[in-house]
This record gives sequence, C-alpha cells and structure tokens, in this order.
Amino acid sequence: MGMYCEVSAVAVGDHQRWAAGPHAQTALLQTLTSTGSSVSLEKAWHGLHYLLTGDVWEGHGPLAFLLAGGELLGSDDEAPARWFTPEETAQIHQALSQLSDDELWARFDPVAMEQNEIYPGIWDEPEEELQEEYLGYFQQLKQVVEVAARNGQGLIVTLG
Repeated sequence: MGMYCEVSAVAVGDHQRWAAGPHAQTALLQTLTSTGSSVSLEKAWHGLHYLLTGDVWEGHGPLAFLLAGGELLGSDDEAPARWFTPEETAQIHQALSQLSDDELWARFDPVAMEQNEIYPGIWDEPEEELQEEYLGYFQQLKQVVEVAARNGQGLIVTLG
C-alpha cells in the first residue's frame, strides 16, 4: 500500500465538515470527485512536489502547497488534511498558471530524485512515460486549482 494525495476544491464553510469524521469526509470527497472538483495525484504527489519546489520535504510559497502550508483540519495523523483559504488558493493558482509544462519538466532530474528518495522511487523508468504521467497529473491539478480560484473556493489537500 502506498501514500496518495488528493486535492479538492471546497466552498468556504464546507471545509468545516471535515472535522465531523471519516463518514463526512468520505461523503464530501465522493461529491467533489463526481463533480470534477477534486484530483487524486495517486503516488505522483512527491515527485510533483519536488518538481514544483526543488525541495524534498519542505518548500516555501504557494508552489509548496502539496506538503506545506494551510490549516490542519481534524486530528487524523495518518491522513492529515489541510485547508487553504480562497485567498491562498488564488495565490496557488497564480503560481501554477505561471509554470508551463516545459518549465516543470525541465526540473526533472532522475538521478537527484533517486538520491533524494523521492516517492515512489520509479525514476529509472523510461522518461517519456514518466513525463506523460506527471504532466497529466500537473494539468489536472492546475485545472482543479483554477476552478477553485475562479469560484472563490478554497482547497483541501489530503495525504495519506
């Protein structure tokens, strides 16, 4: 079993439902997924974080949002969820929209990613396949964040 990351556009106020527990969280995520307001980055979350920030676990600013920032929701230590306000979401959108596919992929360094143990450790696979996969996730991520920003929504990022 691996770790997965989900990024969801959520209306202000709805993010508070997260604290109601696992049943409310599941219902909220099912609704968001069915409306296209959510993207699962599957196991690509760590590689994307590294490509966005150049950092293994940290990072600063809006591009580090997959692993840093936001307000912790609830008390689930195994799958923490973080809330980003509509203002923070707009900043994330602005930062992502300034980054092209070519610029993101220019940061791909399989040797450094392997040395830094970037999850899921698949960096010896054919680069063309990795590029297609990671740029696909990047485009989906940008779309969810753009819709959230346009609609005045925030984001919930879960990793677990």
